[in-house]
Amino acid sequence: MELNTIERDDIESAAESAVVPSAASRKVFVKTYGCQMNVYDSQRMTDALAADGYVATDAIGEADLVLLNTCHIREKAAEKVYSELGRIREMKAERAQAGREMLIGVAGCVAQAEGAEIIRRSPAVDLVIGPQTYHRLPDVLARVRGGEKIVETDYAIEDKFEHLPQPKRAEIIRRGVTAFLTVQEGCDKFCTFCVVPYTRGSEVSRPVAQ
Repeated sequence: MELNTIERDDIESAAESAVVPSAASRKVFVKTYGCQMNVYDSQRMTDALAADGYVATDAIGEADLVLLNTCHIREKAAEKVYSELGRIREMKAERAQAGREMLIGVAGCVAQAEGAEIIRRSPAVDLVIGPQTYHRLPDVLARVRGGEKIVETDYAIEDKFEHLPQPKRAEIIRRGVTAFLTVQEGCDKFCTFCVVPYTRGSEVSRPVAQ
């Protein structure tokens, strides 16, 4: 359900006066849906945001940035995302009324498939970003903080594997002794029943030397 005009105006007015946290104190909450690839991607987004001053938090109410890393494989996956966005929208409004910023981003395969439709249906969303452009997150967030609504679902020309930062030692320790490693992603087969080529793009892989 879309916000009515009064609700939009209230949120936007409060957001304009919200205190923007300093780079050293920003917190990000990432909710991951779906497959192991999404778990990997959520970790890479957290790593990219660490370079921008964000610290991961498990408490959504404390977050200055909330990212939903979505899956498009399951039936009605998009509707589950919109339902979750409705709940987060209320948190954003409460934080704005308290003078605290909360940015909302939708990532993953639903973001790639739905694009600008997500912001149309959920105006509280500040950014929509597809799986191939996570390395651009700090730049995208800078534009969002400048007042733009961003939909970043184009397939990047540059090789994202060359632009993903390494996690900090403290983050490696926090995650434990195991980690996911992507060697190849995407698909060129375009099977009738499968959305992967449309949401993950064509096959890309790390260089053999790696």
